[in-house]
Formats: sequence, C-alpha cells, structure tokens
Amino acid sequence: MSAVQDAKPLPCADYHQVIRQLVEERANLTRLETRHVVEAILNCQFSDLQIAATLVALSRKGETADEIAGAVDAILSRSTPLQTGFDNAVDIGGTGGDRAGTFNISTTAAFVTAAVGVPVVKHGNRSVTSRCGSSDVIAALGVDVEQRSSAQQIRADLAAYNFAFVATASFHRFAPRIGEIRREIGVRSVFNLAGPLVHPAGVKRQLIGVARPTQLELMADTLQRLGREEAFVVHGLDGLDEVSCVGETRVAHVRHGTVETFSLHPRDFGVDACRMQDLVGGDPARNAQLCTAIIEGERGPRSDAVVIAASALLVLSARAGSFLEGAYMAREAIDSGKAYQVFQGFLGQGL
Repeated sequence: MSAVQDAKPLPCADYHQVIRQLVEERANLTRLETRHVVEAILNCQFSDLQIAATLVALSRKGETADEIAGAVDAILSRSTPLQTGFDNAVDIGGTGGDRAGTFNISTTAAFVTAAVGVPVVKHGNRSVTSRCGSSDVIAALGVDVEQRSSAQQIRADLAAYNFAFVATASFHRFAPRIGEIRREIGVRSVFNLAGPLVHPAGVKRQLIGVARPTQLELMADTLQRLGREEAFVVHGLDGLDEVSCVGETRVAHVRHGTVETFSLHPRDFGVDACRMQDLVGGDPARNAQLCTAIIEGERGPRSDAVVIAASALLVLSARAGSFLEGAYMAREAIDSGKAYQVFQGFLGQGL
C-alpha cells in the first residue's frame, strides 16, 4: 500500500462540515479527509445517527477511489500486519450487496484452489448485506473462527493444509456498534468496498467481486492507488459479485499499474450456463452443507460455479495458463479427493 501522511482523528464537531460537503455540495472527499472521517467513525467520535448519516451520504453520492483508499488507510492504521511466510498467498472474495442470495461460492472455491497447490488466506466477515458471510459459514462448519484467526494458527494451517482463514473481526477491531449500525442501515457502505482491500496478510494477488458494473473500474482504480501487484476485479452481468456461472462476466485485470478489461463466459471454463436459482443458498447451516457436498464431489451447477471461481484464481496466481486448464485442475482436485483432504484437515482442532 502506498504511504500517506499521518493524520489525527477528525474532531467530532467537524461532522457538520463533512455532511454538508457530501449532501449539499455533493463534493468528493480527498483520501486524507476520508481517512480522518473513517477514523472518527471507528473511534466512535460520531454519534450513531451521525455515523449512519455519513455512511449513507457517501454511498448516495457514490464513493471515489480516493475515498475507498482513505477508508482502507484508516482501517489498516489500527491493525498489526500479519506475517504468514507465504509471499505467494492469494485471496478471493467480494464486496457483497448483490442481493442474489447465493451460497458461499468464494469460500468453497478457496478450499479447491488450495488443494491445487496455491496458498490461500481466505479473509472474511460476518454477514452484513447477505444472509451468510464467509465467517458465518466457516463457523457453521464447526471451526472456532477467532482461534483459527491467530497469527500462529494461520501460519500453521498454511503449512499443513495450504489454506487458512482470517476473520476480519479478529484483526480489525471495530466497536460492536459499528456493525450494528451497518445492519440497521441495511445498504452497502464504504466498509463493503474497503473490506476486501484490508487483508491483514497484505496478499499481493486477489480476486475481488463487485455487485455493480460501475464498481468494476472504481475498484480497479482503487487497487492501483493502493499499489496492489495484481488482481482480477469481476462482475457478473447477471448481478453477481462473482465470476458468473449464469452468463457473461466482465473482468478488470489490474497488473503493475495497468488495467486490461475483458469478458468471460461459462463456456470458457468448459461448463454449461445455469440459472440463478440453481446457486441460491440459505442460512449458515445450509451453506455449510452445500459447501461440504461440493467438496465431497457432488456435481451440478453449484459445483460448476465453484470450479469457475477456483479456475479464475488459479489463472490469477499463474498456476493455470488458461481458464479452461484452470477448470480442469479444479475439477481434478475435487474428483481426486485432494480438496476433501484440505477441507477435512482444516476442520480439525488446530493447535
């Protein structure tokens, strides 16, 4: 991440200046101004009403790349970087907010990717804009999410299974009321957009799904500002914040300061397109069942969606030379039982 100058938290009295700038002037904040504002929110210098109003005002105006980067700066300034010893580790996840109600495709795909030989540090949170976040489904699988998110355990899990999970709440300590306010608001906020970008391990390669087509270029621009080495930002044109198994996906490939855009279709992975309803999940317990069934070898649209997501991550990590090859590698990892071994190993008791 590129450096920014140190900033003092914004005084609570300046809330009125910020809200007038966002609502009356519809003016953008600078990166440093946004860092101040988000620090004030995280430090609970704003009232609950002021926090809600600020987040909604930013969302209503439309966040800029500088504003998202400023939020990332504020969140990371409160956290200790996680040293994993795996410089080639990757992550896959989305901003949420697509309202599609799909099962946890990215989390399931992370296990499969790890089984192919790519270290994965899956970073996730409890649900805010969906029924089941990645932390929810991992917990439903019987894992003590907080215990498995310790730095020592993450390094041990990576060494043993090529997979580790880090819960956002275990590294980025927010006052409980922040999450409660976000749930009360009920709509996506700058925290959704910044969330995938504040990975504690500072992974250099990420696949990030966005819920709206306008966010594709926005997130790619933000990643450039943050100095990310390489990433795929994806948006399924059917509304998914995933590489789509339903139809076309637009991809922004961020690499060393450049952005290339292209499209993908399920046929590029050697699978047939499915219907959106084929991918619908449920509560954490239901999604844990679906994840387990896919890892155990169940075929069908849900399995195809996982294979597609894993393939894209394998291409991004340079493990696969094409999306078709990546899909073959992902399918083989499931059919051979390698993915099941990683899955079952991780579900053990840990240290």
